[in-house]
Amino acid sequence: MTTSEPGLEDGSVSEFLFDFDAFEQMDRAGLFQRAMGRVQLIEGRLLEMAPTSSDHGDTSGEALFALKSAAVRAGVTADFRFLVHATLKIGEHSAPEPDLTVVRAFTGRTYAEAADAVLVVEVSISTRDGDLKLKAPLYARAGIPEFWLIEPEQRRVTVFRAPQPNGTWASTTVHDDDDAVSPLFAPQISLSLSELF
Repeated sequence: MTTSEPGLEDGSVSEFLFDFDAFEQMDRAGLFQRAMGRVQLIEGRLLEMAPTSSDHGDTSGEALFALKSAAVRAGVTADFRFLVHATLKIGEHSAPEPDLTVVRAFTGRTYAEAADAVLVVEVSISTRDGDLKLKAPLYARAGIPEFWLIEPEQRRVTVFRAPQPNGTWASTTVHDDDDAVSPLFAPQISLSLSELF
């Protein structure tokens, strides 16, 4: 791989990138047990994310409860699975763990894959830069139709839609305070932001 990272241009340093199989083997061997946070595979790189705070976990739980409850009321839960902090396999070189992922129901596999995902949610308390610079482009390139960035401290949800192959989103909408948001996978659902934080 050619890289433009500072200090790597002259070829005196090599960068080794991992694939999903190597990542999974390292995890099974217990290599990540000492990590303070969750280790995620992002574009071949092993990244240790900050440990999940209580506030972060609470907001993730609130979002899960709100989405799943609304899906039950709408009668669409049989078609989807609601996953919290579960590995999402994106190609051969990425395996992030979104705070919440809604996927089409699947069987016969251990991990959900990008093609299964209809919505990815990241709760951003102290992780906004990483979520926007690393994960938003990754999810867009993977073709995941919708990404929500929940910022409970700002009482804001940014909804990204229409992913582009270059890692951008054609549609970005910011929802504040008393707004409501509806997911593409079930547009009949309307969630007030107060249900998410």
